[in-house]
Amino acid sequence: MSMRARIIHRDDVLKIVDLLRRDREVIAAFLGRGRDSAFGVVTDENRDRVQIHVPNPHYPPKRYVFPHIERIMKLRGGNGEVRIEPTYDAPRRAIFGIRSCDVAGIWHLDRFFLGREFRDIYYQRHREALFLVNVVCTDPGCDIDEHCFCVCADTGPAARDHFDLQLMDLGGDEFMAVAGTPAGEAFLDEPIFRRGTAEHVERRRRILGEVRKHFKEMTTSWFSATVRYVSQGKILDKTWEEIGVRCLECGGCTYVCPACTCFTVRDRQVGPNEWERVRLWDACALGGFTRMAGGHNPRRAVHDRRNRRFFRKLAHYFIQRELTMACVGCGRCNAVCHGDIGMPSVVEMIRRATAPEDKMEPVEGTPAGSK
Repeated sequence: MSMRARIIHRDDVLKIVDLLRRDREVIAAFLGRGRDSAFGVVTDENRDRVQIHVPNPHYPPKRYVFPHIERIMKLRGGNGEVRIEPTYDAPRRAIFGIRSCDVAGIWHLDRFFLGREFRDIYYQRHREALFLVNVVCTDPGCDIDEHCFCVCADTGPAARDHFDLQLMDLGGDEFMAVAGTPAGEAFLDEPIFRRGTAEHVERRRRILGEVRKHFKEMTTSWFSATVRYVSQGKILDKTWEEIGVRCLECGGCTYVCPACTCFTVRDRQVGPNEWERVRLWDACALGGFTRMAGGHNPRRAVHDRRNRRFFRKLAHYFIQRELTMACVGCGRCNAVCHGDIGMPSVVEMIRRATAPEDKMEPVEGTPAGSK
């Protein structure tokens, strides 16, 4: 698909935020102390603190389409009757500055919640009300850290699709803006944009080539082999047990992952004859995740739940069903895990334990091609 591209002056970039705020709430990442950052609502008071280059917040923006906790219905009772009232709360929003890995995370959620026979109406309403302004990671000192491995997951540093508008810093005072949807194309008609040249396109290509060199050399380059090992059941039990021993069952990896989809549903009383049903994130690391109503837990052992987590993310069955693996290379799990079993570490552990067992050695005395 060909996409329209335009050039915008650095001083005009935040005017995109102003244009979006005319008819929707705008979310952007704000810098805290050190490398701390967090997504928040843009207001008149903080608008000038919106920056292009900000360390990617640990708490992912997926919560704007898949909230951490969300009421999905109210139940009112009395006189022997129960009335059910669905609750839909999907404000028009835009995320300004969403990174390419998080764009890929939302695309994975799209495939999970909307890509099959059942379409989740709550997710769908959030998604249809969301406008994504992707920012390409081009500042090695700020945008990229030691945990990033989007180049291995094939999601960055520049998203190829699934955004409405993409901004890339070309250096100097120029940014390139690329439209990914008709809604994004409509923005390019604003007078703040001007046509680019072949030199701008070449500069984009050259910058991306240089940026890729700044990613840490990580063993996640073994992703494809790990997918094969997981899909074929070749990973040794002792490897899963070693991973399980390190897990503290805190759930942190799940809560910061842009591609995790697990949730549970609870009912709670909020008035004399009134209850609400809420959907909230759940985590496979937690002991009660697979516990059944009668108390039986088929995955009581923590290493069994770790096994399931990585099978769900990397097995061919799920990749085939959802068209993407459930890892986008953001590195958040590695950054927050106290036991050092984020995705890059697990891929390395699997490589060390499984690769020697997977060697195809010739059998002595059997010439190649012999029958």
